[in-house]
Amino acid sequence: MKKLSLYSPNKLDKVGFIAALLCAIHCSLLPLIVVVLPVIGLSLFVTELMEWLFLAFSLTIGITSLCFGFKKHRSYKALIFLSIGFTLIVIFKLMHEHVEKSHGLHFDFYNVFLVFGGLLVALSHIINSYLCNSCERCKIH
Repeated sequence: MKKLSLYSPNKLDKVGFIAALLCAIHCSLLPLIVVVLPVIGLSLFVTELMEWLFLAFSLTIGITSLCFGFKKHRSYKALIFLSIGFTLIVIFKLMHEHVEKSHGLHFDFYNVFLVFGGLLVALSHIINSYLCNSCERCKIH
């Protein structure tokens, strides 16, 4: 008899992947968004608080999804990508003001590393989904 579970690694990975992908898109389009949203009255979505809330939401989904997946397939691969991605995002979010004020860089490395971090988080969900689909213990029917 097959064990029934309310958790589906693939569904939670899809939500996490979409959240991470949206984060990467948000970071890459932020310069345009900062100009456009206040004009149409939606400046709430470009605040620092919204960015940290979105990051916390994405991290919560990522940790939940990957921990459930890890319990099944016992591989650290996805967790490593998640950790590196979120570390990059947090470090560069915290360093942004310092770098901007002290160096006045014209090319914004900040957004490049944020997008790269977001893509690593999205990749961690893809890896977790792959590991769960290729692992016999993870099959949920």
